[in-house]
Amino acid sequence: MLVVDDDAINRLVARVLIEARGYSVAEAEDGQEALELFAASPDAFGLILMDLSMPGVDGLTATRALRQSPRGATVPIVALTRLTDPDTRRDCFDAGMNGFLPKPISATGIESIVCLVGHGAYRAHA
Repeated sequence: MLVVDDDAINRLVARVLIEARGYSVAEAEDGQEALELFAASPDAFGLILMDLSMPGVDGLTATRALRQSPRGATVPIVALTRLTDPDTRRDCFDAGMNGFLPKPISATGIESIVCLVGHGAYRAHA
């Protein structure tokens, strides 16, 4: 799985919760780094958790760019954000995201996402 967030604490929380469920995690600080990691190894990620508000390339822009590649068109991308209004949700889905996980990140939220799309994510010990 790839966790994209400009906040190191948010990445750490997501990593701990995801790894506790047996999945390996890569991290990116912004959308540009996420695009570079994905381009270098597109089959390495079965799920991307994408923050929306980041400096440089934001989550919506990164998602649109990912959706332009064959593998990027199919990988599940879930929004991570504190913004939960209907307009933000619509923007996420319009950009090509598959789901929405409000912050703060919780064990229940991660569990829900992993249950829904985890079958395509790679387990650390598979």
